This record gives sequence, C-alpha cells and structure tokens, in this order.
Amino acid sequence: MIFILWCIAGLIHLAITGYLAIAFFRYQLGSKDHTPKFSIVIAAHNEEENLKKFIPVLLSQSYKNFEIIIGLDRCTDESEQFLKSIGSSVLKVVSISEVPDEWNPKKYALSKITEQADGDWLIFTDADCVPNSNQWLDTIRKHINEKVSILIGLSPYKSENSFLSSYISFEAFHTGFLYIGRALQGKPYMGVGRNMAIRKFFFESSNKYDSIKSIQGGDDDLFIQSNANRSNTSVYLGKDSLVTTYPKKSWKEYFIQKLRHLSVAGRYKPSDQLFLTLFHVSHLLFLLLFFINTSHIFFFPVLLFYLFIKLVSYRFAASKMGVQINYILLPLVDMLYAVLTPVIAMWSKLVKDITWKN
Repeated sequence: MIFILWCIAGLIHLAITGYLAIAFFRYQLGSKDHTPKFSIVIAAHNEEENLKKFIPVLLSQSYKNFEIIIGLDRCTDESEQFLKSIGSSVLKVVSISEVPDEWNPKKYALSKITEQADGDWLIFTDADCVPNSNQWLDTIRKHINEKVSILIGLSPYKSENSFLSSYISFEAFHTGFLYIGRALQGKPYMGVGRNMAIRKFFFESSNKYDSIKSIQGGDDDLFIQSNANRSNTSVYLGKDSLVTTYPKKSWKEYFIQKLRHLSVAGRYKPSDQLFLTLFHVSHLLFLLLFFINTSHIFFFPVLLFYLFIKLVSYRFAASKMGVQINYILLPLVDMLYAVLTPVIAMWSKLVKDITWKN
C-alpha cells in the first residue's frame, strides 16, 4: 500500500512537471520591430556599491531609447552623490525621505518614481542586479505587441563556489520553471520584480499598488495576481533576457529572504494556491515515502523513471530559459527543495515583522 502511495505521489508530481515542461514548446523568440521608450525604475535603499556596478551596464545597452529613474528610499550612504556625479541625461533621481505609515517602503518608492516616468513601458528591476547582456532591453522590445501589457522575465543567481549558492540557484530556476511554465499555459500567477516590464498606461489604469500598498512584499507577484491574464501577459526568455543577482551568503539570510517572498502566497488566487500545493505536497510525499520503499522489488525502476523524467523536463526548460543547472547536485538539491519550500511557506504564515530590505 505504501509503495502504491509512493508511486501515485511520484506520478502526480511528474505529470505536473512534464505538463509545465511541454509548455516551453510554445515559447517563440521575439521578432517585433516596435521602438517604444522604456523607463527603467529602481527602488534603492543604501545601494551605493551595487549602483556603481549596475548603472554602467544599463548605460551600455544597445537599445538606446530609455531613461533610468532611481528612487532613493531614505538612503544614508553616498548613493545620491554618486548618481549625480554620472551626469547622464537619461538618469533621474528621486529622493524619498519619509514613507507614510500606510505604505510599504518599496511600493511607496516605486509608486513615486513611476509618476516621473516618461516611457511607454516601465521596466522593473533592483539595484543589486546586473543584466546578463547589453541586449537585455532589445530582447524585451522584440516581445512587445499591441495585445501585451505585461512581460515577465527571469532573474537567476550568480553561481558561486558553495553548496548554498548551488541550492539558491536551483531554487531560483525551479521558481522560474513554475511561473514561466504557467504563464506559457496562459495562467500567469507571478513574476519577479528584478526583471519585469509593464505598459505604463496599463500600470496606471490598474491603480498601481493601491490595493496592496501596506503589505510587506508582493510588489511583483500580487500585481500579477490582480492584473495578469492569458491575453495581456507574455514572457521573454534566453540568455540575453536574464537579469542576474547575487545569492545570500548565509542560510539565515536566505531564510529571511524566502520568508519575505513566500509571505504573500496566501493572497494568491485559490486556483494558484491549489496548483502550488498539489505540486509541493506530491514532491514532499514522494521524498518521505522514498525511504520506506527502498526494499521493494520495483523501487529502482520507479526511481530511475522519476529521475529521468525530471532530468529531461528540467534540461529542456533550462535550455529555453537560458540558464544552467548543476546536474551533479540535482538529486540532492531537488530533495532539499522538496523539504525546505513547504517548511518556509508554513513558517512565513507565523512571522509578522518582515521588512522589504534585509
């Protein structure tokens, strides 16, 4: 009986995994020839060192019809002096000294700087990120058409020589695998604010963050939850589309970051919560029952089939996404992911004091 339950859990998890991987066949490289003006919007809190790395990369983009608007959220470092020293005509700086009590600081900063935007599209990213290529904006441009108002991209982590870094990289890949796969199926449920584009008129007509302004987190996925659908949302993928960021240096920092990310999942639509719950519960149940069934005669054939389907699915999706996976560590990080994700998700429901910057 336990072996049958193990097989059922594995089949459910593989069915969802394979279904998501097949969705990546629907992705087509952008080939449109629109030339909109982009407003790159960034909320920054004491990010001087990161801005010194980030701004030169933005200014080197091959597509030149853009402006950069940076909201300095109660900064006490030299960020403002550095930005002013650049002397670029495409760079705007908005200093924010106070945040109203009813507002989350990051959402307030983003709300204020988007008011200053002159572009047709708002390109959202963070100060601690770096575009993977000088073709980043051009890749976004090629995916714009008359129907689309939201474009969702990926933001993987830079690979570093540690197990924590390998795990965080896999976790980011897997998160992208889920939300990009669902978007390609016509059921977008989230995006990442490190790499996302929204038509300015649509953003303003959707009342920006008014309905979620006091919530810690969710400037990206809760906006998608409220406004994205099959007809107005698309994705942009490939190596040139990526915006990479740096992994946390300790498990404690990582847990705090994930608590912030997962704290808003309870506000997702019931259908999205059901999908994610089924995916993660079947994953965890397969792992837990794994250790009970090691003596069964069909244990190894089932396990090999499970690993083969996951490997093929991940490899195909990763090739479309433009990211790399450490296949040597894949079984280990996949098992750890099966345990940590539901644990942190449940923990996030108990933690109330979560800030936007840690």
